[in-house]
Amino acid sequence: MSEVPDDSVHLIITSPPYWHIKDYGIPGQIGYGQTYEEYINDLNLVWAECARVLHPGCRICVNIGDQFARADEYGRYAVIPIRTEITRFMLQLGFDHMGTVIWQKRTTMRPSGGASVMGSFPFPRNGVIEIDYEFVMIFRKPGKPPSPTPEQKRLARLSKEEWKGCFSGHWSFPGEPQKGHLAMFPLELPMRLIKMFSFPEETVLDPFLGSGTTSLASANLGRNSIGYEINPDYLPIIQDKLAGLEGFGGTLKILMRESARLDRDKALSRLPYIYRDPHGLRKLADFRLQEPEYFRIRKILSVEEMILSDGRRVRLIGVKGIPAKRGEALDFLDRKTRGQKVFIKEDSAVPERNGVTPVYLYLWNRTFINAHLVKRGLAEVDESVDFKYKERFLRYQEDAVRRS
Repeated sequence: MSEVPDDSVHLIITSPPYWHIKDYGIPGQIGYGQTYEEYINDLNLVWAECARVLHPGCRICVNIGDQFARADEYGRYAVIPIRTEITRFMLQLGFDHMGTVIWQKRTTMRPSGGASVMGSFPFPRNGVIEIDYEFVMIFRKPGKPPSPTPEQKRLARLSKEEWKGCFSGHWSFPGEPQKGHLAMFPLELPMRLIKMFSFPEETVLDPFLGSGTTSLASANLGRNSIGYEINPDYLPIIQDKLAGLEGFGGTLKILMRESARLDRDKALSRLPYIYRDPHGLRKLADFRLQEPEYFRIRKILSVEEMILSDGRRVRLIGVKGIPAKRGEALDFLDRKTRGQKVFIKEDSAVPERNGVTPVYLYLWNRTFINAHLVKRGLAEVDESVDFKYKERFLRYQEDAVRRS
């Protein structure tokens, strides 16, 4: 968040993505395709940056729930308390823990991955507690906060009933119906937190903006807001949400930029500590169980074919170039793979032909290049062959056509 100066934000409200539930298909996404250790460390990089931009004496509020780790995917059943690692890191950053709200909710988002009745039903011992709750953890950065003006205090004044409702340790209101974005929190949640911990004309930040709910709540309450979202598919949702504001007299600025290239090892070395997962939580069926062999791209021959650093010529499975998009697609491939480590996976259903190996191509961070070409409308699905992800790719193609 290099655009945001040090100590310039007065409140941070955010809900980070869950671990390994949803693939948003975005390079650099946090959560999906990572080990739990990588996931927590990437979150910690975000919290460290939040600490930099937050004004002393001000608060960060993190909404997160417990998450199921299913036995069929992770080797055993367990509930993962993500909140504990967030709390631990915040304390290491020097923040004070100011309490946690338990939010009782009902939502279409299930951290169980879809099941509503789990465990040994209808018999005892191995029943599973339903996760119909989340946490709102509140941390304060040490130091003196900015002093509000008399007018700011007048506008921010809460009634006794509002105060009791906001500062109760238990909140009960429904989750947000999901429309085009997974795990949106309801408007009520940031509205309460903004009333509790900021004054009008101050600035609220959400580093995982998602559908833009935090910015909407901020505008409704006369606060400025800054939000970061890496998924361009949610830009229309954010614009629609903010366009409907009545009496919104401010300015909406949307800055599109390439994700900054981060030296992850160097960034992690600057943290108070690097998280090590004592349980080795990872998806057993995932390719992360064995460290892949990495290559570089020596030469891009076409949208479909390239030469690896070991001299092999490979063809991207399920991908067919679109003549009108050739230049754009080649530029995408060059930008994403230049200087990057990549690895490949083969598909037993697709044989080698004429010395060209058909492959699925992944960047070191598990970005699925074949899929992204189709998702972005830079290539069509090669329907002449059967392959493992054909149905998924066809859905991506339909979505891309619909967006265009």
